[in-house]
Order: sequence, then structure tokens, then C-alpha cells
Amino acid sequence: MQKVIHFRILVDYQENVFRDIEVKYDDTFLTLHNMIQEAFGFDNSQMASFYVSNDEWEKGQEITLMEVMEPEEEGEPIWLMNETDLNKIIFEKGQKLLYVFDFLVMWCFYIDSIEVKEVEDIVILPRITQEFGSSPDQYSKSDDIVFDGVEIEHEDDKEDEDELEELFRMMGNQEDLN
Repeated sequence: MQKVIHFRILVDYQENVFRDIEVKYDDTFLTLHNMIQEAFGFDNSQMASFYVSNDEWEKGQEITLMEVMEPEEEGEPIWLMNETDLNKIIFEKGQKLLYVFDFLVMWCFYIDSIEVKEVEDIVILPRITQEFGSSPDQYSKSDDIVFDGVEIEHEDDKEDEDELEELFRMMGNQEDLN
């Protein structure tokens, strides 16, 4: 027998879409990250983080894909997905995580541990056990920025720079952005 964690993962989207997956109890958060990417058909090209959460879905300790700042720069230790075992955080039913993928468009996933159980050794893990709804297209969210009523689209760097300079001029800030 092998111990597994059964998760239900709901994506924040206009339609109800969730996946149930099972991973080994002693796998890392990197395994869970990769399974979420596979389960929702995303291409794993962006940064991502997990956050330990509570019943109100508030963000707690971050577990990040890669180190992006100096260790303990903001007072909290940096936990990396490939170094943090799931069972360090998730060890019983009802524990929650938030998963944020692509910090520009902020895909947010709500993760609930449905149960911690034993399965036969012949079960191949990790695995998707249930799918509900069609996965959203990873690129269906806009990365346009709306700032004080002015929309800035990310099409061309020079155009973006010109639009930002114009926006700052409209706001009364004449400082050179370069």
C-alpha cells in the first residue's frame, strides 16, 4: 500500500471547472505543480507559487517555483517547490492551498485536500481521478493593464513605453521613464 493525498482543484474561472488528483503523500510541491499544469492543459511557461491557506482562503506561507529574491529578504523563509514535501504541509482532510500561475494574468486555483488515504501499490501516481468542466485556455485571460481608466496593451515595447510616458504626462508627472 502507498499513502496518497487526494486533492480537489478548482480554477477561478467564469464556469465551474475542477479536477481531482492524487499524488503520493511524500511527493514534493513540484509534483503537484506539474500535475495541475497537466490536468488543466497549461504549458508550464510561467512562474507559479503555492500559498498555505485557511478556511477563508487567505494567503499564508509561500512555496515558490524558484527563488526570486534573497533568502528571508522579507522576513519569511523561502520554500521551494522542489524542496518542500507535501506532507510537511498537508497531512489531513480539509487543509487548503492557493495556487497562483502566471503572475501577470493571475490564474488562481483553490486546492482542498479531500482525503489522505492508502491505495494499492499497483496504482500509478500521480493521477487525475475526476474532471469536471472544460479547462480554460491558458491564454484566454488578457494581460492588458487598465490604469486610471487608460488601457495599456502589451503588444510592442516601444508603443508601451510611449503610452506610459503619455500616461505619466496626463497625470502631471514629467519625469523621464528611461
